[in-house]
Amino acid sequence: MSADFARRRKSMAAPTCSVGVLSANWIVNRAALVSRAKAAVPFASVAWDSSTWDVSETYRHRTRAYKADRPAQRLLFTQHSFTPRIHGAPLCGPFGDVVKSLVCLRHRQRGQSAGSHMVFVRATRYVFDALADRDHDIGELTADHLDAAAAVLFERECESSAYKVVGHMEEFADALDRNGLCRLRLDWRCRRKSRPRSMTPDRIDAAAREARPASRLPDEDAVRAIGYLYQRIPRGVSPHDSVSADRIMILIATVMVCTGLRIGEMLTLPEKPLSLAEDGCKILRYARLKGRADDVGVEWESKPLLTETEQVAEEALTELREATRGGRQVARAFHESGELLTAIPLPVEIVGPSLPAILGLRSNAVAQFLKARSIAYKIVGGKIRVARGALLRGVRGDHWMSPTIPGAPGRGLALHEALCVAYTNQMHRGTRTTLTYAARPITDQNVRDFLTGRGVISSVFDRYAIVDSKGGHINVRSHGFRHFLNHLLDEGGAPDLVQTKWFGRKHAADTKAYQHMTPGQKATQVVTDIMSGRISGAVTEIATVLPVERAHTFLSARIHAVHDVGPGMCIHDFQMAPCPRHLQCSANCDEYIWLRHDAPRSDELKRQAAVVYVSLQNVQMQIDGQALVEPDWMRHLRIRYEQLMAQLATLDFDEADLVRYIDEGGCNAESDPG
Repeated sequence: MSADFARRRKSMAAPTCSVGVLSANWIVNRAALVSRAKAAVPFASVAWDSSTWDVSETYRHRTRAYKADRPAQRLLFTQHSFTPRIHGAPLCGPFGDVVKSLVCLRHRQRGQSAGSHMVFVRATRYVFDALADRDHDIGELTADHLDAAAAVLFERECESSAYKVVGHMEEFADALDRNGLCRLRLDWRCRRKSRPRSMTPDRIDAAAREARPASRLPDEDAVRAIGYLYQRIPRGVSPHDSVSADRIMILIATVMVCTGLRIGEMLTLPEKPLSLAEDGCKILRYARLKGRADDVGVEWESKPLLTETEQVAEEALTELREATRGGRQVARAFHESGELLTAIPLPVEIVGPSLPAILGLRSNAVAQFLKARSIAYKIVGGKIRVARGALLRGVRGDHWMSPTIPGAPGRGLALHEALCVAYTNQMHRGTRTTLTYAARPITDQNVRDFLTGRGVISSVFDRYAIVDSKGGHINVRSHGFRHFLNHLLDEGGAPDLVQTKWFGRKHAADTKAYQHMTPGQKATQVVTDIMSGRISGAVTEIATVLPVERAHTFLSARIHAVHDVGPGMCIHDFQMAPCPRHLQCSANCDEYIWLRHDAPRSDELKRQAAVVYVSLQNVQMQIDGQALVEPDWMRHLRIRYEQLMAQLATLDFDEADLVRYIDEGGCNAESDPG
């Protein structure tokens, strides 16, 4: 790493001093920091002296529409509270001013989320408590106070939570040093800080050995109930009928069962998400969304629909588009004109009796409607009269005016371009009047209320009196559909790499969290596949020369574990002994097996075969006529090449095809004699 690059990297990781030229007097530095922060608060419409800052407006342009029902985003500059839902006392005095200033500073420099800011504030609360012996004077803070704060933190919070908070405590100490805010320099790092096991790369393997909570993998009864409701809930119902909300919700749930989309990915589908691939299969276009609520990063991805669910998914998507057409038309009209109620010619002054027809209200609720929206009106001759301008300004708040996904054209998604749009209040199931002049996105809260209920809101299974096979209550989370479908694909023998790619995950290790088969079940599945001739490998060749009963007994005794290793599978039991041929799976290992006709792995097989082929050709030209004995690593490459080509042969791919693949720049194959 060059010195210049190291300096740039360090400057990105550690923000610079914010008070200009540091003074030897920490009180002067503190006054400069607070003064600058007060003069340029990056959060709109917040009162500095308040202990609660509502920062929702600051993040509005970054918020995805399906989070529209989330509570307002607030920063609480308060002390620890030991009473649920009651805020603690304010972080008063200079300590509170410094914390607010540093939050403003970190937001300007790195644009952190409100959640990240609150973890930072939580870390400072422990420091505030530890400073009680110095009257909470931040200038008197020492490393001993920070050690005491960290000790309380690790005692009070769970391991993974404490690890994150203590990291922000270290950030707080660094910021104090950088801006010269303490009498003594801290240079503090927590000695007890160590990455929890739950956050290490081997966490998935550890979790696989433990019994997974049943709630993560829904029972088949829950999925059958979704299918039953898909057929039972009436179609084409008026948007003013609460059944219309149920129909839209069951369509969304059906698509999620068939596609394994995350809830955010489902609710941000474009209006026409399906297209036809060259091979005739249907392709679903979706925005890959994962992460914090205000993260605006979007990656548009495509996935083929599963053959078995293609027809159901296509029918559900088509019906869903029709069911949400009205809300989308309202959103499109607003997008084009910037006003609501454009389809109705409104007079300059609107008389009361016509308001219910214009707004779709009950006649006795007009005055209440106007008051709730602060719309000025007057009563003349016993009739309500409203100015057109006042009415249009007042009802704008009923419409979602932000995009479904923030971003530039082609990257973001406007409300009128989205599939999951509804009239305002349509999803409230009769508790509020459906407002057909305005539209809003369907939210993840709507889906949760539908599937699990909330408070006085009953789940769809309770409302339709549907119970499981044991007569018990059905409760399923939307993410459970993703677990269920992944489990089915895993049971069917889909390779880990295929599961990872199809579900839109970036890391193959994350797929293991969605695989609910036990090691014994996986081993049994492989034995069955070997007996049916679907798998090849050294152990398969032994089994084929044995009688059927003995072959099955031999395989059951031989195979106790199955590991996906990219181009194939490994049956080595690592609990018995380490692997003697680590990273040499495709070099004639007798514990290496592969699925015949495994097209999803073809890209990786071709890439590896191309690398080995190019390596062999390059090395052969260098040693021709110079070496009397062929090197061992040359023989190693030949063995690997023969193994990879044997697998590709089952896909009707020979050496001529490989040469053509390399000439066309396939995977940019480079020489790799290792």
